[in-house]
Amino acid sequence: MTTTPSSPAEVESTATADPTRRRVMKTAGVAGTVAVIGGSVAATSGCSPEEEEAAKTQDANLPAADVPVGSGTVIEDTYVITQPKEGEFFAFSSVCTHQGCQVTRITEEAIICPCHSSNFSVTTGEVISGPAEEPLPKYEVSESGGTLTVKGK
Repeated sequence: MTTTPSSPAEVESTATADPTRRRVMKTAGVAGTVAVIGGSVAATSGCSPEEEEAAKTQDANLPAADVPVGSGTVIEDTYVITQPKEGEFFAFSSVCTHQGCQVTRITEEAIICPCHSSNFSVTTGEVISGPAEEPLPKYEVSESGGTLTVKGK
């Protein structure tokens, strides 16, 4: 059985305890606006010079013997180094350009992302098969005295 409030105080307490559709929509609208404005501020704020410096990748070193011929290896969760032929080394970002997963498998033909099976060339980093549409960023790699050095940016 439902009763109707008989005084203004009862009306006010009923309104706060049992929100109307209009009140719910108004509250949701305000919350949505705050979220959009907050997201816009975060998206448009620039990185400080310290943050930009930290975002740069560092150089990495690895014994050349640690990179199998006809395959490759991921180092420091930053780079993937391939060696398709004896003494021929290539370095790329180890972060898939599709959704940022870490590539983990390198075959004779491809660098493979485990998340959505994007395949990249072991010599160019170009996309062999998607869903990735952008190639893996390429880095300079050199060998000296049996040690590989990947130059970060």
